[in-house]
Amino acid sequence: MKLPRRSVDEIVSTVIDAPLGDARRQRRLGQLVRRLAGAPAASLPAALGDDAQVQGCYRLLNNPAVTFDALMAPQSDATRVRSEAVGRVLVLHDTTDCSFPHLDPEAIGYLQTGKAGFRLHLSLVVEAGTWRRPLGVVHAETISRAKKSRRKKGKASGPQTAKWQDRESERWWRGMSSSQQWLKDCESVIHIADREGDSYELMAKLVQAGIHFVIRVRVDRRGRSVDDDDAPWSKVRQVASAAQGLMERQVPLSRRKAKGTVRMTGAHPPRKQRIARLGFAATGVVIPRPVYLHDPIPHQLQLNLVHVREIDPPDGEPPVEWLLYTTEPAHSAAQCEQVVDNYRTRWVIEEFNSAVKTGCAYEEREFETLHALLNALAISLPIACELLWLRSRARDTPLARATDVLTARQLQVLDALGSRKLGPSPTAQDALLAVAALGGHLKRNGPPGWRVLQRGLELLLAYEVGWAAAQARRGRGRKM
Repeated sequence: MKLPRRSVDEIVSTVIDAPLGDARRQRRLGQLVRRLAGAPAASLPAALGDDAQVQGCYRLLNNPAVTFDALMAPQSDATRVRSEAVGRVLVLHDTTDCSFPHLDPEAIGYLQTGKAGFRLHLSLVVEAGTWRRPLGVVHAETISRAKKSRRKKGKASGPQTAKWQDRESERWWRGMSSSQQWLKDCESVIHIADREGDSYELMAKLVQAGIHFVIRVRVDRRGRSVDDDDAPWSKVRQVASAAQGLMERQVPLSRRKAKGTVRMTGAHPPRKQRIARLGFAATGVVIPRPVYLHDPIPHQLQLNLVHVREIDPPDGEPPVEWLLYTTEPAHSAAQCEQVVDNYRTRWVIEEFNSAVKTGCAYEEREFETLHALLNALAISLPIACELLWLRSRARDTPLARATDVLTARQLQVLDALGSRKLGPSPTAQDALLAVAALGGHLKRNGPPGWRVLQRGLELLLAYEVGWAAAQARRGRGRKM
């Protein structure tokens, strides 16, 4: 997918004020971002056009004066401005691995696999209205392990991790507290996290700071209903099962393939696409402080607990079930539904991660230093944000113009050489599906993913070069 000129201009304006200490670096940065936004998935030589531009890119991103933090600062501020204009926002937090198996892990860092890479923790802001438009990344940090972990294999217990001085789990608090500071003048800010955010210490800090959240339950810790102070402690899941049902709703579930590891498959079992009938229930829950934590962390937390479970799942299919901790009211059907819809927005950041890695081909960039990789990441984030919004627009507003996502010449090439014809007045959705078809996508397989779009776009760009060369040759022939 190609970003339209107004999107490219917006991205350039987002990063151009980075404090790089030299106006020439800032001009080079603007040129680099403009060219990469014009062909996000293309290789550097294809996107930049000639060897001189490629060498200039390498010099800029390896320059010690150009840093990840410097490139991120204007992005965070631009996200703040957009968020304040919207008023009500959700902040989606997630951690993903960036893998570079062709590089030396001693230079880049080690992943759990032992290969080169680092962990990327992001805080993506989206508007809380109907469209859930991504507004930008307000906080980003990377965790690069200098060597393989020497800690014992297997899952560490809470008392063990509490003693660690370099706990990676602290990234959740850093991301949420930093984001909240940037967005403090917004009308409403709610932070969303998956199971990894289920930490008593984290939730206690958030409550004490007045930060609102929805976090999915991972640990079936002790708890009891707020309505029965004399009841013995049981388990949070047991408290949820006794909660009063508030409503039912049918929800489409997408197909999910088996994951690469036994652990991931257990947490996210494969399933077929279907329409699920879900029951929503909610109650107040009190959870006690774990014994390995101490003051000033409070002895108890009182939160609302929302329980989502599938009613009558198909034979052989694991039932859908979520437990959500939240600071938001969940006493009525409408309030409960709002909490669930806010949590469901978390999937936007999964798509954003794919937009960075595949839509921007970030993991395929052939930089050899961690410094350059981090700088390349910083300039990929606003491009990925616009890519995600454009793809969502093509899906959600199918009658938008095709020229919003492709140039007139690219549409001409696609119509002539692609397997899916566009017709006289193509829409953005028509263009999206035509590019996907070029990459091997079959319409019956559902919406195209980033990988098939990348393949299609690479072919389209190659066809466009040949098309332009043929037109130039014909033009020279007419002058002779």
